[in-house]
Amino acid sequence: MAPALSEFVSTGFVVTRLVTRPSYASAELLPEKIVSASACIASFVPNTWCIEWVQDSLESRVKEAQAFALDADALAKLAAWVTPQFGSSIGWPNVIFNYDVAVQLVERFLDRLPDVKVLELALHNSLTEKFCTEAEPPPQQPGFAPQGRQGVHEAILEGQPPTEGGHVLGFEPVVFDYSLSCSWLCNGLEKLVAEHLGIRPNSSGFVGEFEDACSCVDYISRDDVGAEPGLWLPWLIIEHPTNVQNPMC
Repeated sequence: MAPALSEFVSTGFVVTRLVTRPSYASAELLPEKIVSASACIASFVPNTWCIEWVQDSLESRVKEAQAFALDADALAKLAAWVTPQFGSSIGWPNVIFNYDVAVQLVERFLDRLPDVKVLELALHNSLTEKFCTEAEPPPQQPGFAPQGRQGVHEAILEGQPPTEGGHVLGFEPVVFDYSLSCSWLCNGLEKLVAEHLGIRPNSSGFVGEFEDACSCVDYISRDDVGAEPGLWLPWLIIEHPTNVQNPMC
């Protein structure tokens, strides 16, 4: 029996867009348009480029903003809205703790984009202790600035179940190495998984069943597979409605 949503802990929301399937990913196994929790594949807003005190250059900020069709003026307005909420409604670097805040961001700044997505990430409660142990920042060293917790870590510590009203897309194997980084798609691991385990992505490009997703991360974590180092976990991806009605096909 598939686990109920009540068995999962929300790790917060991200706002992103559909992206074209990377050229290195399998056209046989994946749809042409996908979403991902990995920054290697997808762009997210907010992110470091729209936090005013982060020392990114204006040029790099404007370049990142273009992924969301934002010009320099719109970027300045977005940063003025995001920055005061960092640490309360928004966590490092791109996690929104509250669904209503995620929807407000879309309505204020991204309402012209037909493919914007509000995604909630979640972990099964059997995995949260393992994650929190791995994700806890190291003790502060003399002469160095302290490292804060990642937004997904802060959200897990709240212990809240996923928000009601979303549409479960499936599970994405993603590695944590102080931040959520590579997806299983980054190295074509979906092809190896299909070949060796017989597990294929669903129509949304994710692993459909929790047990299958656990088998995937167990396989990916093997030394002989050669995946990115770090803690591989099956992240549940839930799409929530925005003011633009555009569910994934």
